[in-house]
Amino acid sequence: MSLYSDVVIVGGGIAGLYSGLQIQKISPQTSITILERYKKRWFGGRLGTEIFQGVPVVNGAGVGRKEKDKLLIQLMDELKVPYSEFKTGAQYSKTIGFPCNIKKTMEHLRKEYKEKGSPRVAFKEFAGGVLGKEGYAQFVTCSGYSDYEKEDAYDTLYYYGFDDNYSTWTALHIPWKLLVDTLAARVLKNKNTRLILSSNVVKIARFNHGFNINTKNGKIYNCQKVIVATTINIVREIVPGADRANSIYQQIHAQPFLRLYGRFSKDSLYALETVVKGYTVVPGPLYKIIPFDRQKGIYMIAYCDNQGALFLKDHLENTAENCEFFSRLVETSLGLLPHTLHLIAMKDFYWKYGTHYCDPLKGDYKNRLEFLRDAQHPMENMLVVGEAVSINQGWTEGALNSVVKAVTKKWVNMP
Repeated sequence: MSLYSDVVIVGGGIAGLYSGLQIQKISPQTSITILERYKKRWFGGRLGTEIFQGVPVVNGAGVGRKEKDKLLIQLMDELKVPYSEFKTGAQYSKTIGFPCNIKKTMEHLRKEYKEKGSPRVAFKEFAGGVLGKEGYAQFVTCSGYSDYEKEDAYDTLYYYGFDDNYSTWTALHIPWKLLVDTLAARVLKNKNTRLILSSNVVKIARFNHGFNINTKNGKIYNCQKVIVATTINIVREIVPGADRANSIYQQIHAQPFLRLYGRFSKDSLYALETVVKGYTVVPGPLYKIIPFDRQKGIYMIAYCDNQGALFLKDHLENTAENCEFFSRLVETSLGLLPHTLHLIAMKDFYWKYGTHYCDPLKGDYKNRLEFLRDAQHPMENMLVVGEAVSINQGWTEGALNSVVKAVTKKWVNMP
């Protein structure tokens, strides 16, 4: 097998696969090698799907958003992947002892931000100063997320998107596994493209007019161009110069993220149905509880990040002791009487490097788009793509958008 190709793509998640598709549309004859560090089970990155108690569960992705996910919808239409619309909106547990109105609060914060001259500070610093300590803590609880706290205040106010907290909005049910499988099949249909699993890239080095891509198993792939489609921790390790203190990639950070699924006993189901009508925000480390298959008793019992994920990560093994721990925690979060619920099995997806955020803008950058343009183009013939370097960090749409921005006809055809 030849170890040379025109382009090597590091990462077999949605951004890597979509990059391959974009290159093929521009130049079908270009040879492409996609290197994925994991085995087939984890193929697709955070769009992967596994079976839990007979029910397919996604390891990272959520629902789609009709109003925002234009590229995602376009991709599904192109690949003929079926999806459906449904109306949804946040419910709040009765244990939250204060009113939640994220939309109104965000409008107030945007107004204050403009009046204060659009300061380059983290969202927590800005919003905490406007809302006060108690008001800010209530905002974080009501939002059901905390991955925006250290982010540039402008990015949170204008790009983050708190759709989940609106009274009603149109969501998309997406068969993520089918989407990944169909996209991969489409990309690999081209005889000039290959996917190699269990290939952990540890170094990228300039060689002559191209690159050498070194993997942990000792193989060295040669190429003219390279696309890095991974999390920021890997970018810092393999992109030349990215580990330096003054590198732009030191201003992009990853944070922990957790999805925990549980199956409850039949005698627990009535109580759950009375208090969990849908996507339900709760106080405490679980953040959110979401029904997946009510008849089988399958619920997402934790959908959290940062402190919530770190607090729970030592209780994730599927043991009787941990099932007891989460039974009591879910009861407390929902205001149910002790020993109302009986969790009989659980499965976690804990991501040490989950979603990403950017520090407040520094230096001569006028806006985030300028910053991201540089982050996506570290050197000639090399690109970085993925939600980590997108205007919509944390979302599939962001990953796709980063590819559209960088994998252009000009870049592909450039010698």
